[in-house]
Amino acid sequence: MNRALEILVERYRASSAGRTDAATRDLLFPFNELLKSAGCLHGPARYEAIEELEKLERKGVLILERHLRDHSAILKVRLPLQNAVALFAYLGISAPEVERTHLSEIFRQAQHSNVPPKFQAGWDSFCSKMAKAAISGASIRPFDRSKPVQANQIMKALPMILAWEGESLLRFASALLFHNSKFLEDIRPRVEACLARITGDSANTLADFGIIQNERSFLIHGPVSLHFEAGELQVGLLNNPARISATDIRKAKIGTPTCRCLTVENASMLYELAKLGSNIILASSGSEGGFANSAVITFLRALPLSIELWHFGDSDPKGFDILRDLRERSGRHIRSLHMVFRPSDEDRSPLEAEDRKTITRLLASEFITCEEKAEV
Repeated sequence: MNRALEILVERYRASSAGRTDAATRDLLFPFNELLKSAGCLHGPARYEAIEELEKLERKGVLILERHLRDHSAILKVRLPLQNAVALFAYLGISAPEVERTHLSEIFRQAQHSNVPPKFQAGWDSFCSKMAKAAISGASIRPFDRSKPVQANQIMKALPMILAWEGESLLRFASALLFHNSKFLEDIRPRVEACLARITGDSANTLADFGIIQNERSFLIHGPVSLHFEAGELQVGLLNNPARISATDIRKAKIGTPTCRCLTVENASMLYELAKLGSNIILASSGSEGGFANSAVITFLRALPLSIELWHFGDSDPKGFDILRDLRERSGRHIRSLHMVFRPSDEDRSPLEAEDRKTITRLLASEFITCEEKAEV
């Protein structure tokens, strides 16, 4: 393609006519400025550019405005708006108008997909608004106009996500939805932004629909039994901590003869404590070194109110923040165990800005006791 024609295409795409359907004026290019920008103002390149432009003039695509007295002198190149599609077709590329129409059609076709009744109104509104935005040139976030194939993939997957049953790991869901186990993770922010708009922010993560990064589970050890319809699981018979999923905790009725349960922040410490055979329930407080997941919270809520709850965590800002989070989300009274300030002669790293923010939050929290605030 001649460089002068490339510039015509580029400027049209960047113009309001190329970006929206609201333009009313033809595009006008001063002839010499166009050739100068294309690097073909002189020599053979100039004649090649003129030849291409005149060919499009003969086809009725472009209008070359000439000097009244010297018809060979071209002053301006005009692209009538109604001829833009013909120009792009002549060059063998898709016109912005065609691309907008194609993108809009993706959303219009998706609107006919089956979704659960409780999401139908939100789905119809979402598809309709996206279709209108696509054709008009308005923002279609969270989609990318330059990736219509991806937009089509997401719109085909969304109805299946809205109707997802049970819990599945992210990579399995990705393989099922896109035939690629890693693709859903890559586009997750776009998909979750769509879910938020469809549901009015009532469900805005994949996890809300049962598609989870990792199976939510925790470690447990000690005299506790899980009663299911099909039978009973005696955790106390095991030598080492067992990993129990959130799904199993929700389905089970929990029984125990003991009166205490201790959550432990550090999983490796939990394994060591399990060796003591202390006849109390030991449970990990969540992911290694992190905040409690829903499995732990579900378990703590399910324990009889008569059981004393304790927590053994690190005596640093994050450790106390994990304790605060446990109390706040479980709604249970949980005492701290051995979480005190320990002076040391060793060199210590200074507190980072995030630590200071955490400390400020802890000192203002109703879920941290006065004694614990003194340690903080």
